[in-house]
Amino acid sequence: MRKLMLAVSVAAGLAAMTGCNNSGMKDVREAMNEPMRQEREFMDQAIRHRSPDVQRVDLIGNTVVYTHIFDGIIDVKTYTYDGDVCVEAERVYTFPTQMRALRHYRNAIEKAELYDNIQLFNNEVKYDLKDAQYKLETKGLTKEQLKEKFDHQISKAKAEEESCKDCVKKEMKHHKK
Repeated sequence: MRKLMLAVSVAAGLAAMTGCNNSGMKDVREAMNEPMRQEREFMDQAIRHRSPDVQRVDLIGNTVVYTHIFDGIIDVKTYTYDGDVCVEAERVYTFPTQMRALRHYRNAIEKAELYDNIQLFNNEVKYDLKDAQYKLETKGLTKEQLKEKFDHQISKAKAEEESCKDCVKKEMKHHKK
């Protein structure tokens, strides 16, 4: 009888631990997918509102994700870090048409000295930047510093865009007179 009670207790304990692990793993998976869900939502809104030029930088775990949407093209660069050193960079372009993706794919093949693992999937072109290329971009920068660098570039581009809009408005007013 004791052995039966011990076996039932062990089985109940294992079932309880398995139940905890599954719900715990579900929470972990949901937490890991949250940044990706936010990124998808951001991109969907930018595309839906036909934003002419949208740029964003996110720090997700050990990666810096730079997203640039322009002329219907989605350009996503992902820099993966090990500690404070970038160890890999991947770039994925999503084009509005397969023909435009094919043109970009051919162009990337012609510049194969810069890229590895060049792939074409329907309207998407994906490749890895060669070590020399991404190290040139990230040399001496931690992931936080790289994010800051991209944030600075984005603010500078937005300021220039606003300046251009002001110039156009002034020019239009001048011609109306």
